[in-house]
Amino acid sequence: MAMDKVIQKRSRPWWQWLLGLLAAGALLWFIYQTVADASIKTTSVPASQLIISSVQMGTLEDVISVRGTVQPLNSVFLDAVNGGVVEQIFVQEGAFVEAGQPLLQLSNTTLRLSVATNDTAITEQLNNLTNISNGLEMTKLSTEREIINIEYQISTLERQLRRQQQLVNERMISQEDFDSIVDQLEYQKRLLVNSKARQALEDRIREDRLQRIAQQMDKLEDNLTLAQSSFEGLLVRAPISGQLTSLPVQIGESKINGQRLGQIDVVNQYKIAAQIDEFYVSRVAPGQSARFTLAGASYSVVIDRVYPEITNGLFTTDLIFDMDVPDNLRRGQTLQLELILGSPQETLLLPVGSFVQETGGNWVFVLDASGQNAYRRNISVGRRNNRFIEVREGLSAGDRVITSGYGSIANAERVQLSQ
Repeated sequence: MAMDKVIQKRSRPWWQWLLGLLAAGALLWFIYQTVADASIKTTSVPASQLIISSVQMGTLEDVISVRGTVQPLNSVFLDAVNGGVVEQIFVQEGAFVEAGQPLLQLSNTTLRLSVATNDTAITEQLNNLTNISNGLEMTKLSTEREIINIEYQISTLERQLRRQQQLVNERMISQEDFDSIVDQLEYQKRLLVNSKARQALEDRIREDRLQRIAQQMDKLEDNLTLAQSSFEGLLVRAPISGQLTSLPVQIGESKINGQRLGQIDVVNQYKIAAQIDEFYVSRVAPGQSARFTLAGASYSVVIDRVYPEITNGLFTTDLIFDMDVPDNLRRGQTLQLELILGSPQETLLLPVGSFVQETGGNWVFVLDASGQNAYRRNISVGRRNNRFIEVREGLSAGDRVITSGYGSIANAERVQLSQ
């Protein structure tokens, strides 16, 4: 009986194993991509609602567009130095006035009485100081008269002494009478020395007192002038020549101390106050120039002052004319300026869009090769003007970027462009 033959199972060829591994790898990659793709936060937006711009090399003109308002170069505010009731108005708002011209009259009974009282008190103090000064002068004259009298006595005694010297030698007068004259002469000389010492002391005291009295009288005179000027301040005058652009007062209206009464602007001298985005605060400095067009003519201005305060994302600058001033310029007029920040430079450019408000230029949505999806990408930007932003990192020439607003897609990582 024939025996069965054992047939050995043949192993698979190596290429079948390789195909199986490739198929398994492809399946695992497909599953991974499907899971990873599903985990990306995606928003679908119609392509017609988006603005797509291309990144390109170009020349960035370092110019920004700013809006400015024409203001007077110099203005003077009128404030009520002393309060009162408006009694009379001499000019109307908008009129041209000269320096020193009366504008309005205030009345203040309390101030009038106060000035009169102070005037009386100061005048009395001045009279007292004058009397003290006169008294010191009288003392000086009295001391001088006393010294003159003593010197006269000495002169008289010296003559007597010379005449009686011979008589006493001839024993025609007694020695006692002669010694009496000698004693009187010595007494008068000592009295003269004492009087002159007192005179020197009085002179020093008088000079010091008179100096202090003069200082006190000057202060009192200043106080008197101040009191009178405070009363005269009720008549408000124009401090400079110009246009009275504001005078919001009515007859009978009461004004308190320090309250604003009006404003005078210097005519034919203007500046432009422009507000600029805080993004440029480190790049704006005095001396930079700007240009604008008015009635078909071009004009140039320069930054005179940069104010450090930032309000609502804006800071203010003052620009002044460095050449001709337009004849048709008016206070409050709005001008569109081009502020020059630097020289043009070749660089990578991205068109400006509404996306800057949402991202600050820190990231953008970049389309892939298919143009059907856009992915979020961090970038670094530099200078900008009203048309382009300088791209320093994160993008290359030819990249397509969504530059419209990101309001509805700001929280997404991928944007699908639907038809």
